[in-house]
Amino acid sequence: MPSPAMFRAGLLWSLLALLWSLDAPAALTVAGTRFVYHAKVSSLSIRVGNSGDQPTLLQAWLDKGDVAADPRKLNVPFVLFPPIQRLEPQQRSALELRYTGEPLPRDRESVFWINLLEVPPRPAGSKYLLQLSYRMRMKLLFRPDGLPGLPEQAAAQLSWALESVPQRALRIGNRSAYYVSMSHLTLGSGTRSIHFEGITVEPYGTTRIALPEAKERLAKGTTIHYEVVDDNGTPFSASAQMQD
Repeated sequence: MPSPAMFRAGLLWSLLALLWSLDAPAALTVAGTRFVYHAKVSSLSIRVGNSGDQPTLLQAWLDKGDVAADPRKLNVPFVLFPPIQRLEPQQRSALELRYTGEPLPRDRESVFWINLLEVPPRPAGSKYLLQLSYRMRMKLLFRPDGLPGLPEQAAAQLSWALESVPQRALRIGNRSAYYVSMSHLTLGSGTRSIHFEGITVEPYGTTRIALPEAKERLAKGTTIHYEVVDDNGTPFSASAQMQD
């Protein structure tokens, strides 16, 4: 059992950590929330900046969707340069992203994730303060040339159906070559509606969402309201009906 002295020390550490976190908000700024890399371009610029009054260190890398993956062991077909840089207060800079040419599907989009880790400086005399780092992850879509249709029309290519085996679920199918990202999804209306957030359906793929048993039974014709995020990260509303 911890002694009173150990308890007080732990409490003091927690308070100092809280004060540091409140006094040091993230200063990293990024121009955009998601990025599209068109196959025909030679590179893509990602504009970043330091809006704070202290210098900060920025580390940048890509992954394939595993948030816990070790950056040193990742193998992705992109180079993001510089991987590490120092940003002075109020400094603006740009990262350069280049596709290295490894084979990717040509009939549909591929998705990767850009990671930006901000490491603020340790204040002078802060031996016992907790130093916090801030990490941002943003979606990167690789878009081959000549895909059928338009990305803004992909939401209209979704299909909606109910499944009961092995459990009740909403099945969303995507008949397009583009990723469809939904920030919000609502089934039904009124007080008994069901809400979901952060849903992505891959090209020519299917996403299944488990439904709570306690809700009223859904059926063909149930109204579906959803919000799709476009290439610029701007959401727009759409609706559909359950098909079976």
